[in-house]
Amino acid sequence: MFAWLESRSRWSKLRDLGQSNLVRASLLMPVFGYLLLLNEHVHTYLTIQYDADGLGHYLPPTWRVWMLFYGSFLLALGSMLFAWWCPAEIKLYASEFQMADTERPHLTAHNLTHQIADKLVTLYDSISVSENSIFKMPRLKPRHANLGAGTSQELQTSDQWGLGLIHIWRVSDIKHPKLRILILVLFRAGIFLLAVPAIVTFLQVTILLTKHLLARI
Repeated sequence: MFAWLESRSRWSKLRDLGQSNLVRASLLMPVFGYLLLLNEHVHTYLTIQYDADGLGHYLPPTWRVWMLFYGSFLLALGSMLFAWWCPAEIKLYASEFQMADTERPHLTAHNLTHQIADKLVTLYDSISVSENSIFKMPRLKPRHANLGAGTSQELQTSDQWGLGLIHIWRVSDIKHPKLRILILVLFRAGIFLLAVPAIVTFLQVTILLTKHLLARI
């Protein structure tokens, strides 16, 4: 189960939703909270003022607003965690090859390839036990010349700097597996809570429209 969730919660797979307009719209969460409070106050006022049980029947059902509120809240929480913890390499580049093609010419032209080695050293040294079990690529040797390219059979390459950038992206993509799974759950739960009232409302409107059309026939 953990492996299934981990593979589906890579930062690169959370990226589209984490940076989407849908998640940004979760900032409307306070509006749904105000609607909930307003609806509750209106219901209380009508009950006290008119002492009529029937009036509450005409108020909109609050369960939809509750679901919108908590759905937006979960999306907003997941978005904040994504923005705070997602590595910059994943936010900027959709794939490891896009990162390599973009960064390599600049770094090699300006003799800044040492930055690739330094980044790899930092990532390799900070990798956790669970992350190490996920990362399957043969490790480069950033403390060696040319990242150790050609020193072993599995490190045969004519583009050591491009391969180094690919390693940086892929290691970044698997960082913090438990947090990634939490963000995935928050996103999925938030979308579900938003989808239910939307679907119910769509069906009700469709049924109402159908009745009106049939009544005219």
